Amino acid sequence: ISVFEPEVVLNLLKDSAAISPIDKSAFEKSWTVEKRVSIWKESCNHKTHPRPEFQLRWEAKVIEYVQCLWEKSQPQSKKIEPTHKLGLNIPLLGPQFVPPSYIHIQKCLGLGHQDIEPVTQYIKPFNFIHQFYYPQLATCPQCSSDKETTWEEWTSTGLCKLHSLICEETALGAQL
Repeated sequence: ISVFEPEVVLNLLKDSAAISPIDKSAFEKSWTVEKRVSIWKESCNHKTHPRPEFQLRWEAKVIEYVQCLWEKSQPQSKKIEPTHKLGLNIPLLGPQFVPPSYIHIQKCLGLGHQDIEPVTQYIKPFNFIHQFYYPQLATCPQCSSDKETTWEEWTSTGLCKLHSLICEETALGAQL
């Protein structure tokens, strides 16, 4: 379980060795969530089961983070064998992402109870289904081939509600 604070993670990634000093401003500009949030708002799933915008924004920021990890762990050329090494100064969070709790915000950020936005307490945690965390997803379950299996993009409807054995859960993943 990983507490995910988007601004903290963004700053850690910008200061890491994975992002060159020249690319820092371009990296921060690419960390956008508006397009993804607007696509989710237009989906049929959101119209029948709406979710608050602060939830959608938080989910989109998690996607940007995982996308960055995925890109940095892949080789730059197809001829190079993937090493899957990110470096020591890149935060490795997930696959279950939890929003910061009230006490976490109060203690880590030094905010008083009057400065904490109440909506942050209503953000739901979710499990992230992606090849970065589950490499076995790259293998076809029928023929065990890993040559033709690729992921298309992120699911266009946002989180899916799952009924687990212990409690209700939510998940977000990539379409294969």
